[in-house]
Amino acid sequence: MNQIDEILENLIIAIQESKEYQEYLRLRELIHQDPDKERAITELRRRNFELHKCRNVDLYTEMDRLENEFASLRAEPYVNEYLAAELSLCRMVQRINFRLMEEIEFDLGFEH
Repeated sequence: MNQIDEILENLIIAIQESKEYQEYLRLRELIHQDPDKERAITELRRRNFELHKCRNVDLYTEMDRLENEFASLRAEPYVNEYLAAELSLCRMVQRINFRLMEEIEFDLGFEH
């Protein structure tokens, strides 16, 4: 195994052992125990993603509308905690990616 592979393996282990990942797994298991809740969360994610792709909408108004529509779901036990844990894990991975891209120079063919 080369040095990069070893470091990558250590990074994966560090992420898996992190409190953020452990909390995400704990809450994900609770959500998986309720298939209806899990389907509703998936629908919320899908609708949120689709909304952010739209160009000709008032995003703030539509986000408020989506939040109101799913308010009862978010009031369910563990749902907000799960979504927050998921977001925390995603942000951790984003920070890793952003840091790599900041420090590694790629010539993407763009003129300076």
